[in-house]
Amino acid sequence: MQIGHFMTEIVFRALAEVLPDRVIASSGGTPASMNVFYGHNRDGEPWHTVIIRGGGTGAGSHRDGEGCFIFPANGANTPVEILESDTPLIIERRELLADTGGAGRQRGGLGRRVVFHIPDDATAPQPPVSLGIQSGRFKIPPQGLFGGQAGARAQFLVNGQAGDPYGLTLLQPGDVVTMDAAGGGGYGDPNERDLQALLDDVRDGIVSRSAAARDYGMDLSAEEMEGEE
Repeated sequence: MQIGHFMTEIVFRALAEVLPDRVIASSGGTPASMNVFYGHNRDGEPWHTVIIRGGGTGAGSHRDGEGCFIFPANGANTPVEILESDTPLIIERRELLADTGGAGRQRGGLGRRVVFHIPDDATAPQPPVSLGIQSGRFKIPPQGLFGGQAGARAQFLVNGQAGDPYGLTLLQPGDVVTMDAAGGGGYGDPNERDLQALLDDVRDGIVSRSAAARDYGMDLSAEEMEGEE
């Protein structure tokens, strides 16, 4: 499956020089991330769930990337309420991550964080809870095109420490799992980004002021932020 997902990206990069307006940069949702949690409730009843997650899409010549999708395939987003009713897991947080989209004339889409908690109260499952991950982008980030910067890499943490995304992880009640999907690559020179688009990104929490200075060469003052409404 992962090879199939990367084929589109390989073809896009091969054709980028001759069809620059028909391709996008690399995406954080390539390949799709699949998390498989399973175990037993306190009463011994088995449970099992599969969560498919995407990342930020790569930017194109005329538009920013989107967050948070699987590309080139698709997948349904399991609502928090459904997952929590079917399993003992608790979702503590689900959010888009600022500064994870690659800088560029067009910005890459943001990656997304999901934080899972294994309860340690009366609802705690029997230990261990098993977690298997099929994913990517932990070592090599989604690359940009035509001077665009790479998106942020994926990340897998257990209790704040780096976990092994390539093996089976055995979790205990009280453990907290953080899964960060990668951001999409940017397209074009970041110094050519439209000022109003960058200001909007900063106001919306998509790009921090420090990242605007570092990646786009724009040291935005508080007066500029307030004066461009």
